[in-house]
Amino acid sequence: MSNGSVERRIRRRSVHRSRSTAVAVSLVVLALVAAWIGTESVLRAIGRPPLLADPQTAVDAALRPDAAFVTIAEVIAVVLVVVGVVLVVLALKPGRQHRSVVQHDRGAVIIDTRIVASTAANAAGSAAGVPEGNASATARGRRTDVRVVPVTGVPVDEDVVRNAVRARLSGLDERFGQRVRVRVEEKGTLA
Repeated sequence: MSNGSVERRIRRRSVHRSRSTAVAVSLVVLALVAAWIGTESVLRAIGRPPLLADPQTAVDAALRPDAAFVTIAEVIAVVLVVVGVVLVVLALKPGRQHRSVVQHDRGAVIIDTRIVASTAANAAGSAAGVPEGNASATARGRRTDVRVVPVTGVPVDEDVVRNAVRARLSGLDERFGQRVRVRVEEKGTLA
């Protein structure tokens, strides 16, 4: 296996969430249902009373349902439909984690979006001249939203803050600084 394919697999596994938990839970439930049906069938074959319900009695009740059985069957059907929809969504959803791949000469570099957001907030705070707690940021994919609470009486230029954030994020990877939105709050805080 080439070094490039190994790096691609490492990047993919680092950025995408595993679906093994959903698969394991589904298989355990399926195994329990199969074990129950097998146990009930063996108990019926040796003439012992059933643990929960005799499979033949359940089939007969399904073929000639009464009102109570129909209600129970409807509730079970609704639960199974909800579980099925959840499993289909888990199977089809991309399952991305809040991480991004950064190209580097030496190998796979993965950056958590919290680091990107922290870097953006730090750059915004420095450019706006506000205390550390007055600048915050969120990053999702290639979009970064920055919020600055100015110090009362000191104006903050959005363009200066936006350019500073873009420059700092472009130092990590040029894709991060592409879509930066800066919002300066109207009310400031005391220094």
